[in-house]
Amino acid sequence: MRSNRERVCYLMNEIKAEQIANERYRFIAPVVNVSKQNLTSGERYAILRNISAGIYEGLPKIGLRTLERYLSQYEKGGINALKPKVRERSIQAPEEYVDAACQLKRENMSRSIDTIIFMLEESGKVPKGVLKRSTVYDWFTKHKLTTPTRGSKTGRYTRYGALHRGEILQGDTHYTLKLPDPSRPGQERQVYLFAWIDDFSRLVYAQFYWKEQLPSLEDSLKKWIILYGCPSNIYCDNGAVYSSHHLQNICSTLGIQLLHSRPYKPQGKGKCEKLFQFVESSFKSEVELLIKEGKITNLLELNNVFSVWLNQFYNRRKHSSTKQAPISRWEGDETPLKKPTLDTIYEAFLMKDTRSVSKTGLISVETNEYEVDAFLCGKKIQISMILMI
Repeated sequence: MRSNRERVCYLMNEIKAEQIANERYRFIAPVVNVSKQNLTSGERYAILRNISAGIYEGLPKIGLRTLERYLSQYEKGGINALKPKVRERSIQAPEEYVDAACQLKRENMSRSIDTIIFMLEESGKVPKGVLKRSTVYDWFTKHKLTTPTRGSKTGRYTRYGALHRGEILQGDTHYTLKLPDPSRPGQERQVYLFAWIDDFSRLVYAQFYWKEQLPSLEDSLKKWIILYGCPSNIYCDNGAVYSSHHLQNICSTLGIQLLHSRPYKPQGKGKCEKLFQFVESSFKSEVELLIKEGKITNLLELNNVFSVWLNQFYNRRKHSSTKQAPISRWEGDETPLKKPTLDTIYEAFLMKDTRSVSKTGLISVETNEYEVDAFLCGKKIQISMILMI
């Protein structure tokens, strides 16, 4: 039995289908009407050509093959054969598989479909490749486990993508999880995710830090360069850590061009935003359960779990835009990578600047104070040091 809503939708679809059928019949009506005069196939074809060319009175241009298809359908099944066929998606996977997916969704409504499929496949409950996103989504919709899409985008922007690996490295910071504060028992403290994503392959390196400061950015970027080499360009926003003189010096020393997005125009960093959205839906919701259960209590444990998720799941799953796993797309591109020696990298990341020594023999670097020899009090000195996290 159909509900009132379903009956209304069915009638609306039928009306629309009839309108389309009538419009299609209008194109072939001249041929159908004269066919009763026992015209030869050549004469009928000549009429079809005239209709197709748009020289038949009252009819616009239309493809000749389309006309032939309409005529063939009409001759086989009449006006009803001209109605568009409605394809209904059906659940192909066994019901116990999609039921298991629903159970995981009910346990944590923040879980994404990709995460749920991955969990079921890795646990052995579902064979790999059996569950499709469309199937799971249809089932979730049927059981009211989906949420409506909110908001709409305004404005139009040109989509740009790097042509090869290492061309553009995007960097950004995400405010996400909270962990137990090691210095204040019973209190929580915000952690910050510093992420770097290769624009071409979508390959990602990221790590959580206690502070959103330059040493955290420097440490994460240094690890990317050690792992994957120097990018040609770094693209980031105008935040304080990304606009620092020290970061500019690092890039200049290593031959990297530092680019910044236009203020109040975050659309250029859409790939980072997509990454952070996926972290929220596929990683954060799971880790919050582990934090609540006391299975993750410090930054080291969090980064260990995140590293596994990043390298075994995110970088190895098919990306929706490239249709390839990030690691496969990265390794499949033969563009040479610039890989400096470790000595060159560490030299480039040394903090080099001028500081005034206080009367008490202290200098200040990135909110930290360091003691120097007393004879330097009141003088300006050149410093060269590794920033500490």
